[in-house]
Amino acid sequence: MGWLNRLATKYILTPEKLAENELRDTRLALFQAERQLLEAEMRVDYHRNVLAFLEAISADGVESVAESQRPQLPTAIQHPLRPAPDLASYRGAA
Repeated sequence: MGWLNRLATKYILTPEKLAENELRDTRLALFQAERQLLEAEMRVDYHRNVLAFLEAISADGVESVAESQRPQLPTAIQHPLRPAPDLASYRGAA
């Protein structure tokens, strides 16, 4: 009968176990709400950018907006950040 008693106490819901379950569920709900908030902020930023873009096109025209958003090409030739390694400095080089 002792094993049946231990089995029952293992699976019985106590206030502590209920609180642990609720704590886990509440943390999950908080995480989901924060994620939804971040997604909503991203959607708001997207629509603000689209609105500003369309307002700029209607005020200045397509060509002006396209010229201002075109990336500027660098005029100077860029050199590699570091030279190629000198292979003679490695061990075993002849």
